[in-house]
Amino acid sequence: MDNLIKYINIYGDYTFSEKPINDIDNILFSLLIYLDYEGLFKNKITIEEIAKLYFKKNNEKSIDNLSSFHRKITKLLKEISTKIRFKDIQIYDYKKIKENTQFGAMSFRFNKNEIYISYEGTDRSLIGWKEDFETSYKFPVKAQEEAIKYINEVIKKKDKKIYIGGHSKGGNLAICASMYAKSDVKKRINKIYNNDGPGFNIEQFSSKEWKSIENKLITFAPENSIIAFLLNHQSNIKIIKSNSKSIMQHDPTTWQCFGEFFEKGNRTETSILLENKITKWVNNYDYTKREKFVTTIFNLIETSYSKVKSSSKSSQISTFISIIKETKKLNKKEKEFIIDVIKTLFINKIETQTNNNGNNKVK
Repeated sequence: MDNLIKYINIYGDYTFSEKPINDIDNILFSLLIYLDYEGLFKNKITIEEIAKLYFKKNNEKSIDNLSSFHRKITKLLKEISTKIRFKDIQIYDYKKIKENTQFGAMSFRFNKNEIYISYEGTDRSLIGWKEDFETSYKFPVKAQEEAIKYINEVIKKKDKKIYIGGHSKGGNLAICASMYAKSDVKKRINKIYNNDGPGFNIEQFSSKEWKSIENKLITFAPENSIIAFLLNHQSNIKIIKSNSKSIMQHDPTTWQCFGEFFEKGNRTETSILLENKITKWVNNYDYTKREKFVTTIFNLIETSYSKVKSSSKSSQISTFISIIKETKKLNKKEKEFIIDVIKTLFINKIETQTNNNGNNKVK
């Protein structure tokens, strides 16, 4: 977060004509879509104007009630709203859907003929997470349909250079929208940013649509990434350093940058181990079995979350224990897979935290 703030303070004095859009600008644009601007949008509005309206509507108490992730994005909005580089950027075509899908997108015009389309990643809703899992056996899911529809509707003739991106599921949506954009739109796409977003099933990955955008795609992932290595994905993923641990590295505000460049990192053994486990699971199930498995898993999660709704650490642990107990409804292989993934994710997290606080080494 400190590095992002430092970037804003230094590069905020330069216009996009003086210093063209870069990887860190991409992160800022891909994060801003996570905030709720409902009722604040005019047809077109600047970042400076939307920030004033946002902070008029949301007082300190309501902002304190947001998740840590959303509070950090709120701070970023406040920081960029007064900077020469960002404050006059036009944002428009804000769209969010929360019924039968979880989808968000908005567009940034940062130069006269240059725009960035930002797709929202998964929020905290179960429907959002379930839709992520559905991509393992279904294409397109509703959010992917909306992403394709969005890009084909918002692009204008004057948009000569198009940048498109998103974080987490938003990265997958950015790729999907680019793959199935109209031909006159696709040829104007300059770069596609996938910020730690999941891949695709083999049918999409091996399609002519994928090949048509592959050379424009840039995928970033932190050292302990799990998400970017799900399903079939780009081979030359750029690994970057994070100042956090375990699955918390998925948060881009923890990614380390020096000026307009990310600091290069090395992928962890845990990330590779989890990719191998999940790939093995995917390869052992056809789409029908995957659908049954995902449906069962989310029935378990919904049951568990109805029992434990607090966000405290003790309650989160209780939730995971509850999920494990509920796995008795699964067959032996399914149960072993769920417990194995939870152990790899969370035991590693506990060991890592212990190493930070004490003398134990990460195993």
